[in-house]
Amino acid sequence: MSRSVNAEAIEAETFAPFWLVSGEAAPDEIRTMALRIFGHVPGGDDIRADAVLPFAARSVLTTRPDIGLMSCFAPVTPWTWPARRNGREARYILVRPSDGRCVIEQEGRRVSLRARDAAVLDLAQETRFTLVELGRIDLIALDPARLPPLAQLASDELMRAIPRGNRGLQVLAHYGALLLRGLFPLNSAPLRDLAIGHVHDLIGVMLADRSAPPVTATPRRGGRLAAIKADIETRLERRELSVDMIAGLYGVTPRAIQKAFGAEGRTFSDYVMERRLERAWLKLTSAEDDAISISSVAFECGFGDLSYFNRSFRKRFGRSPSQVRTG
Repeated sequence: MSRSVNAEAIEAETFAPFWLVSGEAAPDEIRTMALRIFGHVPGGDDIRADAVLPFAARSVLTTRPDIGLMSCFAPVTPWTWPARRNGREARYILVRPSDGRCVIEQEGRRVSLRARDAAVLDLAQETRFTLVELGRIDLIALDPARLPPLAQLASDELMRAIPRGNRGLQVLAHYGALLLRGLFPLNSAPLRDLAIGHVHDLIGVMLADRSAPPVTATPRRGGRLAAIKADIETRLERRELSVDMIAGLYGVTPRAIQKAFGAEGRTFSDYVMERRLERAWLKLTSAEDDAISISSVAFECGFGDLSYFNRSFRKRFGRSPSQVRTG
């Protein structure tokens, strides 16, 4: 991971998402990427990287302080990760493509990952990645001391695809997304240590049973809807969030998504609006977000138009955003 001078002394700082941008990216490109990825342009705390990012990505979302999670956007292909001999670098990583396909090769061995599959790798040997139609790849640096099974598994046992339906992987994906978006207030070293421990525990569960859960006759609609809602939650700030986007994640039609919400007597759009407004309410009443302007709150909750946000907020809560903040 590339770090700036300021990033070397961050242990006492407030936990927050941290955006690293390739030094080769032009300002207009940075703005375009930020709007597409985050729905807004991050503030001045975000920095340009002073070295090549993993996968020579154009930008990376990580955290400050660093807890070992990152999402690499617009990665290049092919990408070769040199053998890691330096003890200061993470030797073991978890890799998860969010879309497209990822082919990994290491010493004659090969594994192919579909979107949202994962694999744990030992980077002691040179590792080559070929990415097909992939816009984002997620990484987690692993600490062997927190995950004893790593030392007990041979490299070929590690380098196996873990299907996206694996329960441990599904929980890990949602938990990691919440951490990367700063939705948990990990503003102390003990809390951050707990979060890192949770991540490793989930990976331990995932490695203990690397199969996908069997298809059973148990009710799936409620479980699928809960998963859909969790995916919506991690994307609320993106103005392009749509029923088509969520349907694409699950490989179903938009009508199937609408039908799932219809069972609750509402539409997909109704649910998204409700969650965006509730998140805005929390931000407006939070002391931690007191310095953020109302327009920034609106944009960070996925609204592209301030007037529309104000009207929707008043209709939902009976008070304007400014009245809620002052009250």
